Amino acid sequence: MVRWLHISDLHIVKRADWINFEKELIKKCREYEKIDLVIVTGDFHNFSEGDNFCLARDFLQKLLENLELDIERDLFVVPGNHDGVSSVLTKNFFIRSAKNNPFEDTEQWVDGLLVAFEGYENFVRELIPHYPVEHPASVHNRTWRNQINFIHCNTALAADGKEKDKQLLDVDALAETTYMPDMPNILLAHNSFFDLHQKHQQRVKDTIRANSICAYFCGDWHKQEIHEIPLGREEVPCVVSYRSAPDPQDDYSSFGIILGEWEGDLAELRGWSWESGQGFIEDPKITGKSFPMRVEHAQQATSHLDAPNIEELPTKISVDAKSLDPQIEEYTLERLFITNYYQLTRQQCTLFNQKHGDMPLALGVDSRKLSDYVNAAQERGVLSDLVQDLFLVLASD
Repeated sequence: MVRWLHISDLHIVKRADWINFEKELIKKCREYEKIDLVIVTGDFHNFSEGDNFCLARDFLQKLLENLELDIERDLFVVPGNHDGVSSVLTKNFFIRSAKNNPFEDTEQWVDGLLVAFEGYENFVRELIPHYPVEHPASVHNRTWRNQINFIHCNTALAADGKEKDKQLLDVDALAETTYMPDMPNILLAHNSFFDLHQKHQQRVKDTIRANSICAYFCGDWHKQEIHEIPLGREEVPCVVSYRSAPDPQDDYSSFGIILGEWEGDLAELRGWSWESGQGFIEDPKITGKSFPMRVEHAQQATSHLDAPNIEELPTKISVDAKSLDPQIEEYTLERLFITNYYQLTRQQCTLFNQKHGDMPLALGVDSRKLSDYVNAAQERGVLSDLVQDLFLVLASD
């Protein structure tokens, strides 16, 4: 079984409610056999704190340490509207232009508005060393231990503190990012799907359908909700988290956490609301809700291995190109390699290079250089072997 903790909208105010909530949160997580990963869907602080994310940083470091998790591999974060606070002189111009016609000069307004997240990106790089992409506030994917592929979306690009609807994201990058056909894909965002610009809602639906995405996790509302995103014959859940940082002066928000449990074909959610004077109370509004963890092309999960040298690792993972549908063979191997490359630690990269000294990997290369590496492997006819050995070293821990 895989368990995740979904929290959102921290806006930490260090008073009695927060101090007690933080302690009880760790206790609540420990009641479960194991929490495997943590998801935070934006708003790590308040506008007034500028580029100071220290309260969220300290909390998340403490949380991951208490849960005995690897912060580089087991923490997944996306920005919220309160996190885009770096100064951008033309921000209002870009927002007006983009909301008026989101498909005109898209690259220009996306790049212009991303600048506002410079402080957030510095926070993420400090929190998660060796973050695998250059811009953590951009659309990108990260895979959790070869089992779940998370698509990180920035839906707060056009947040202006006034309108809650017509929110925007880079739908072109969303369509182009890496999806994994052999594992569940989940979208992470701050804003609810239903608060996106209508034209962007349509494109997000297209991406969900085209890539068999299982769910859309978000925050922003400060109240827990689950609504279905209609896709014609089927639908996927839009799971909105509580505000996960109690504040005695906030009479609007619902405080709490969502725990997800995945075993077999279904993921089931458990909601835990928190109130001063009562602590955590199981919430029937969330608890018991489930959704299928769709997989486009099923493969067996990788085994956990402990060998110190790749030559000693038993071949328990088989990526046989001949077994793949010819139409997806090349695409699948390329995507498998690129996505899993971003999960490598330095030790694992060294282990990989022990066997592939003729095609050594380096960490932190940009997407163009990585694509060149994959193309070279395809030309040599060794990409299938590289993918298999990459899986082996990732499973070695």
